[in-house]
Amino acid sequence: MQGWWGKLLQGALSAVIGGVVAAVTAWAVVLASRRYERRAALEVEARTCAIDFFLLLADIDTQLTHAIDNGTVLAYITNSKPWISGALKAEIAMFSVDRDLGNRFSQLTGDLRRSLELAEGADPPKEELVAAAMAALQRLSDHLADWLMRGRHRPETSR
Repeated sequence: MQGWWGKLLQGALSAVIGGVVAAVTAWAVVLASRRYERRAALEVEARTCAIDFFLLLADIDTQLTHAIDNGTVLAYITNSKPWISGALKAEIAMFSVDRDLGNRFSQLTGDLRRSLELAEGADPPKEELVAAAMAALQRLSDHLADWLMRGRHRPETSR
């Protein structure tokens, strides 16, 4: 009679341990899924902000080109609402994704802002200041483009 009682307890204990292991595994999967979903949402938001800022940079590039080619006075870009909101949104989004990414973006954006502040409002525009602003803009644009294209390249398939 004692033989069946021991087997019953052993089976019950095994079932309890299996249930605990299944519950812990399910909890870990849910936790990992939520972290992934949060990370993916932050990256989507950062990409959207980066693309919007990239478009603003294209507009600024056009203004800088007109300043050099036509002698057009460069407007005060760094005091404008599009610049302030675009730079702030993009910087916050970049820091949300990765600290190093945010630091690099912040440094390049600051370099561009300082270059633009020196070139803004001069009549006629000082070519060396506008050229420095264009160089800073190019560095920031390249950084954004590289980050946006990260993981997007597909290896060529051989035929």
